[in-house]
Amino acid sequence: MLELLAAALALALAYFALLDGWYLVRVPCAVLRARLLQPRVRDLLAEQRYPGRVLPSDLDLLLHMNNARYLREADVARAAHLARCGVLGALRELGAHAVLAASCARYRRSLRLFEAFEVEPPELPEDLQHWVSYNEASSRLLRAESGLDASSKDQ
Repeated sequence: MLELLAAALALALAYFALLDGWYLVRVPCAVLRARLLQPRVRDLLAEQRYPGRVLPSDLDLLLHMNNARYLREADVARAAHLARCGVLGALRELGAHAVLAASCARYRRSLRLFEAFEVEPPELPEDLQHWVSYNEASSRLLRAESGLDASSKDQ
């Protein structure tokens, strides 16, 4: 019995050390919380906030939240947002996946161990169609510069 417990602890330690276990636990918990405990949101562009707390695995050598962890928390918030809007369920029914094409982060302050924080969306531009057109043009330019054409985008 003791060997089984030691093996389970070793497996759990390897899981969290090698596979970033907290991330793989946080996303399903965030989706379940969004589906079961939070109200549905009908407007996909409605502002939503996602609370979080800095865990020991989020810290870097200077004992503040690592910059890459900010983006990971934004990904957890994105999964919760898609679940609350019903997009995640629709994607699952279609057999599709949500893909993040690009991201940009603004680091506003340093976060310390166990400090609470909130992931909040950026302000949407007043002229949303102009913003979408600008991003599409930027994507086409990047594909042209990298030697990719429009047909290879879908691969």
